[in-house]
Amino acid sequence: MGLSQSEVDSFADELYDAYVDKEPVTPLSEDAEFTTDEAYEIQSAVVDRVLAGDNEVIGRKLGLVSEAKQEQIGIDEPIFGTITEENVLDGPIPTEEMISPRLEAEIGLVLDDDLSAPVSTTDVLTSTRALVPVVELIESRYKGWSIPSAQDVIADNTSTGKLVVGETLRDVTDVDLPHEGVTVTVNGDIEATGVGADIMGNPARAVAWLGDRLADLDQQLREGDLVMTGGISAAIDVEPNDVYTVEFGNIGSVHLRAE
Repeated sequence: MGLSQSEVDSFADELYDAYVDKEPVTPLSEDAEFTTDEAYEIQSAVVDRVLAGDNEVIGRKLGLVSEAKQEQIGIDEPIFGTITEENVLDGPIPTEEMISPRLEAEIGLVLDDDLSAPVSTTDVLTSTRALVPVVELIESRYKGWSIPSAQDVIADNTSTGKLVVGETLRDVTDVDLPHEGVTVTVNGDIEATGVGADIMGNPARAVAWLGDRLADLDQQLREGDLVMTGGISAAIDVEPNDVYTVEFGNIGSVHLRAE
């Protein structure tokens, strides 16, 4: 038997309160079993609560874009969430206002057209207005990053925290996406590296998958959306006073300091 609407609303309230108050909770799956579709119902209800104030959706984010990560958490496809205006960070990383943030480098695509399913990799490339460097500061609403299931992550809006979008805008025709590399340094020391091919072989392929998957929920990618294609570097714990540099080969760089 599936979750009732009251159970969906109760779980959404619990996660939204943790999002606002920065007080983590135990994973939802410890209280009830729920499907991937039900996890997206909870996520949607959480996002509705986030949008109830003066806030707007600015795009989508992908997660678990590698087979290794999918196998590790027990799911056979990527996952996705919604990003809003209030997720965008302008200034130092406010570690005291976040729940154990972790930093990931991502390739962002800004869309110039709506994308209707079925969506191909070519559709994504021809509909991309610009490529941008993105740093995501993920945070889990679960205590100690305890995430027993992919459904828990989905319900928690795929651990959405804050993000920083670089100022560089590059034309997609100027970048070889599968071979686009990134280096992440902390206080000048290299801590992580990655390459675009780690994102389902090509970040544009991940966005095409997302376009088709959203159609299952009667949604779609829209003109102006920022699509974060998933972490191409290992997640790094953020510590106060550290300085982080995320430098891509062609699409630009982002410099951040934690406080």
